[in-house]
Parts: sequence; C-alpha cells; structure tokens
Amino acid sequence: MDIQDAVPLPVGMVRIVIRDAKTGIIKSDLTTKNLFVTAGKVSLASAMIGTASKGIITYCSLGTGTNAPALANTTLQTEIFRKIVSVRSVSSNVATFQTFFTTSEGNGTLREAGLFGDDASGTANSGTLFCRTAITRTKTSSDTLTLNWAVTIA
Repeated sequence: MDIQDAVPLPVGMVRIVIRDAKTGIIKSDLTTKNLFVTAGKVSLASAMIGTASKGIITYCSLGTGTNAPALANTTLQTEIFRKIVSVRSVSSNVATFQTFFTTSEGNGTLREAGLFGDDASGTANSGTLFCRTAITRTKTSSDTLTLNWAVTIA
C-alpha cells in the first residue's frame, strides 16, 4: 500500500437554496456532494509548506455546463457568473463558505457551481478551482440564491 492510499481526502457538501425574493419562501432546497478537485488539493498542500497566497478560497461561481465533475477539472465547463464568497468560517476540521446571489445575479438554468481561490479575480475561470458540483436548478430575477459549502478535511 502506498502512503497516499491511506490519506483521507477533503470531502464536501453544498446546500443550494433558492427563495422567492418577495415572500422569502423557499422554492428549492438541495444538498449534494461536491468534488474537491486535484488543483485544489495541490493548492492546499502548497499552503501547508508555506507557499504564499495558496489554499485561500475567495470566489463562488455558477455555470451552465453539463459535464460531470472530474478530479482533473481546473475550471467550470461554462461559467456564467461569479461572486466573492460572503462568509467564510471554520469549526474543527470543517471549513464553510456561504455566498448569496441577488435577484440580478446568476440567472438561468444552472448546471454547475464551483469554489475558486488563490489568484482568482472577478474574471470567469480565473484562479484555482477547489470544488465543483453538478446541479440542476433554475434561478430567475424573482429569486435569490444561497450556496452553503462545507468542506471537511477528513
């Protein structure tokens, strides 16, 4: 057995909540697994040895791509919107990231979402992709959207 075979991987879940902006009533609530991709793992390993500005997640992105998440992903398939993560916190070995999208942000048939960091900016597909998940949700200008990611370092 190789030493890497015995090392647990970062794992994650993402909760996707769409609310009617006027009433606040939840229209869609889905919790699903997300894939912590290889590029994100490399960034975390770099942060552990002191490489400056590595391992820091800053943006949440939405897309319309339909390809299944894969370890080799470095971008979303078809990114349509990204926003700075609203809230970041840690409890024990779980890092959480919450991003709130207003009625004018990220509208459309959403099929994918991701967390980006390191040298990420407001430009689509910039920075290091850490997590990617497949979703099937439609958001309109009457809705708000909140993504709550929980990444466990197992």
